[in-house]
Amino acid sequence: MDKEIFGEGSIQSLECILNHNSAQRVFLVTGKKSYELSGAKEKLEDLLGNRDFHRHFEFEENPKYSDLFQGAKDIRAYNPDIIVAVGGGSVMDTAKILSVLPTDSLEAKKIIKGEIGFQEKIAPIVAIPTTSGSGSEATHFAVAYLNNLKYSVAGKSLLPDHVILDPELTYSMSAYQTAVSGMDALCQGIESFWAKGATYKSQSYAKDAIKLVQTNIEEAVNNSTQLSRKNMAKGANLAGKAINISKTTAPHAFSYYLTKKFNIPHGEAVGMTMGAFLVINYENIQKEGLDLLHDLFDSDSKFSLYNRFKEMRKNIGLDTKFTELGFDTDNQWDDFMTSVNKERLKNNPSKFQNSYLKKLLANI
Repeated sequence: MDKEIFGEGSIQSLECILNHNSAQRVFLVTGKKSYELSGAKEKLEDLLGNRDFHRHFEFEENPKYSDLFQGAKDIRAYNPDIIVAVGGGSVMDTAKILSVLPTDSLEAKKIIKGEIGFQEKIAPIVAIPTTSGSGSEATHFAVAYLNNLKYSVAGKSLLPDHVILDPELTYSMSAYQTAVSGMDALCQGIESFWAKGATYKSQSYAKDAIKLVQTNIEEAVNNSTQLSRKNMAKGANLAGKAINISKTTAPHAFSYYLTKKFNIPHGEAVGMTMGAFLVINYENIQKEGLDLLHDLFDSDSKFSLYNRFKEMRKNIGLDTKFTELGFDTDNQWDDFMTSVNKERLKNNPSKFQNSYLKKLLANI
C-alpha cells in the first residue's frame, strides 16, 4: 500500500490503511479544537466504523515532558493496533514520541535528552496533517520540552508509516494560522537548501518546497483558493522531506528562545530572524538556490532580498518587530545567544559576529 496519499478527499483512504494493518484498536492523537474545526472529526470517526478508539488530546502545544509521560502511560495501557495523528506539528510530534516512550520515568527522560536510544514503536503511525507547515509527517524527529529546555528526539522508527495529505483539512485555518505555518515551511525550505547537511536529494525537495510555498502563501493567507491550499500542503510536505535529510539551521536555532520567552508561534519566530540570515549566509548560498530566491523575490542583492522578504512578512501579517516584543537587546542579548540550539547553529553555512547579527535584528 502507498506510504503517502495526496489530494482532496484522500482522508477516505484511512479505512483501507486500517484494513491493511488489521487495526481494530485505534489510538487517536488530535488537537483540542482543530480536530472538529478542520472537519476531520466528522469524516474520520465515520471511517473508523465499529473499531474501538481512544482519543488523546489533553496536552499543550510544544510538547512538554509531563504531558508526554502521561500520554506514554495512556497509550501503553490502551495497547493500540495503530496510532492515528490528526493535527498540526505538536500533534504529530506528540504521537511520534508516545509511540516509543516507556513508562519508566528515568528511562523516558534519558530518551528525551538523547542519552539512550529507543526500540521500535508500539504500533504503526498514520499522520494526517491539518496544517501546512511543520512537515512533521515527513520527518524522523520530534520536539519535546523538559525542564523548559527544548530537545529533538530522533530515530528512524519515528517516521510515520502512512501519510494522508488531504488539503481539505486545511481549509478552515485562519489567515494567521496559514501565515504562521506557511512561514515555517518556507524557512524550512530555505534553510534546508543552504544547510551544511544538505544533499542533492534534500536540495531538490527544498527547491520545490520554496517555489510552491513562496508563490502561494500570500494568496492562501489573503484570498484562499483551493489551488493555493493544495500547493501549500504539498510545499510543506516537501519542506519536511528536505529537513528530514539536511536538518534546519540558524533561524530555527534562534526561534526557540522567542517562542519560549515571548510566546511567539514557532513559524513566526523562525521568520523573524530569516531576513538577517539571508544577509549573513548570502555568500554561502549555492548559485542555483540564490538565483531561485532572487527570481521568486524579484531581488538582485542581499539587501534587496532582505527587504523583499520583509515585505512578504508584512503582506501576510507577520511583521512583528523585536522592539514590539519588548526585547531588550542590551539586557537580554546574552540570554538570547546562550539559549540557541547548538546543533542547528552548527548546520548553518556561515559563521558570524554576534554584533553583526544584533545590528541586523535591531533593524528588523
